[in-house]
Amino acid sequence: MFEWGDAAHGGSHPARVSRARTGGPGAARAPVVPGPPAPSPVEAALERELARMVDEVFVPDVAWFANGDRARAAVEPAASLAAELDAALPGPGLASRLVALEPADLDDHTLVEVLAAWERVAAWAQAGSARALAELLERTRGSAEHEFTVDGVAARLGMTRHAAAQLVTVAHGTAGLPEVADALATGRIDRRKAETLIATGRLPDDRRRAAVREVLPEAERLTVPQLRERLRRAEIRIDPDGAERRHHAARSERFVRLEPVDDAMAYLTAYLPADDAARVLAAVEQVAVPMHRTPGETRRLDACRADALVGLVTGDLTPTGSVHGSATGPATGRRPGVQVTVAASTLLGADDLPGLLAGHGPVPAAVARALAADPDATWRRILTDPATGVLTDLSSRSYRPSPALRAAVIARDITCTFPGCRVPAWRTDLDHLDPFDPDRDAPQTHGDNLHALCRTHHRAKTLGGWHVTHDPATGTTRWTAPTGHQHDRPPTIADPAHRPPREEGPPGSTAEQQTGPPPF
Repeated sequence: MFEWGDAAHGGSHPARVSRARTGGPGAARAPVVPGPPAPSPVEAALERELARMVDEVFVPDVAWFANGDRARAAVEPAASLAAELDAALPGPGLASRLVALEPADLDDHTLVEVLAAWERVAAWAQAGSARALAELLERTRGSAEHEFTVDGVAARLGMTRHAAAQLVTVAHGTAGLPEVADALATGRIDRRKAETLIATGRLPDDRRRAAVREVLPEAERLTVPQLRERLRRAEIRIDPDGAERRHHAARSERFVRLEPVDDAMAYLTAYLPADDAARVLAAVEQVAVPMHRTPGETRRLDACRADALVGLVTGDLTPTGSVHGSATGPATGRRPGVQVTVAASTLLGADDLPGLLAGHGPVPAAVARALAADPDATWRRILTDPATGVLTDLSSRSYRPSPALRAAVIARDITCTFPGCRVPAWRTDLDHLDPFDPDRDAPQTHGDNLHALCRTHHRAKTLGGWHVTHDPATGTTRWTAPTGHQHDRPPTIADPAHRPPREEGPPGSTAEQQTGPPPF
């Protein structure tokens, strides 16, 4: 039941507009109920407009299930509340359904679906906001007012100019990229992901649309950093020459800055080429990690990194971690290194596929070639499955992986394998998916049974009730939460030339239908 009346807005009249619906398609609606006194012409016009708005927004329930994979619960009258919410498209109908729920009465699984449904409703509302702002921007285009539209938004919403400018970015971008507008309006992405799709990189509009179409099918399950990385990889692949020019231009803007802050502290910020930044961090890690593991050490790892940076830059520490003039310290004798994955065809100059720099993501082919050409570089051949682009396997009968196997798993996983986790694989534990059985006479320490887990998610698997499986055929790791929700972490593609297959739309849909304007 949806009701509106003057009483709801501080007036004294009873509600004059009432709309009801049942759960099925084509449900009958209650007629307009006239109020006791005859309304004034202004009141009558207002009531007619409100009635029209209610008629437009209260679509039959079947429309909640009209998009893509959310169609699965539409024909199951006895489906659980959690399945109903998972299937529902965002809009006034879903919002009213959620408002009527009492969280204290719901089980854990359903509460997670309530949360997800509210987030889709929020995205739908943000799409409506973006559409209104896009209209305002269009009306002021070419006038002196256009420049200051953002200030009007900031003043009205009580936000900074920078925050208002982000709204303007999304409004302007969704007007030019209807695929993004549709994904936002249907709750498949939120505003931060929409802004990422619109603003990441510097591709011209026509090529950006191609990059967005390439990554959009994955956007719902990706975090913002992962989505940004996918876009950068697509950008380099679509426009390798432009990516190289932009890298050289950006390189000339490198800097180091000091920003004083409270409590006699400061930020030291460096804007560096990605390969140089990776080398610096590797040098810091080579000193900081052994420092942190020293018996009796009480400093956090981040504090050890900060102290290592200061010591290396000022010359108080050597690259091996020892104090100058002292023989103490974790002298490894190894030069700090970085990991870059690059196709053999790119190394040979046959193409310009992006390289993958560990801890950063995609880099132009020239940067990858420069790292590989380092005279002290160690090359390791990595074989990938031609169908999936996933690293192939090595195995061992011992509990601890060999250095070659460990390096291969780190190169394959790149990060912790919990969905969305960005902890680099070289900083993680290599965990056996199936616990190692010393009495079993068969290889158990192999790529299919090993994955990288940061300490937090290793504990989640061991103590937190999470269950993990791995599909060797696809390279996908599946995490099952204590609530029963399943979350897939697709493999990191080691082959830069491999592209994941495009997802198909709902049955009967067309590309034009899927990329049209938001369904307002």
